[in-house]
Amino acid sequence: MKKTFACLAAFLLIFASLTTPVFAQGAKEFGASLLLPTTGQAMNGQIGATKTKIMAGIEVAAVTTTILLATLVGGGIIWAGLGPLLANHAWSAADAFKTARSGNNDPYIQQQLTSAQRTLDVSRQNRFDRESDIRQRLLKAGEEN
Repeated sequence: MKKTFACLAAFLLIFASLTTPVFAQGAKEFGASLLLPTTGQAMNGQIGATKTKIMAGIEVAAVTTTILLATLVGGGIIWAGLGPLLANHAWSAADAFKTARSGNNDPYIQQQLTSAQRTLDVSRQNRFDRESDIRQRLLKAGEEN
């Protein structure tokens, strides 16, 4: 089991170091959450989110269950604890990767998007006002002739 984990960790390290920058966005968060759930979410700024708390709770419960089943019962029943543990690692890693790739988690980016939206709205309103003013001038000029 230790050799398998060491080989998997080495493979992930090599894979992460060889990925191109296009795929690198989210790779750190993916790897961090794959090894320890909720670390990728913390890197994405979601440390207080409900899903992060659920992932942490599942991790603690699954580790406790796995340890208890391994020491008290042993055998194939250990998968009752390992299954949720592995599923939680996969869920956490996939969520961290998806969130990091979306880029919507950075407060600075959110502020910039909000500011850009406000500027666009003001620009549209000014354009509408100018067009209304031009229409009124044309109507007034037509009445004068």
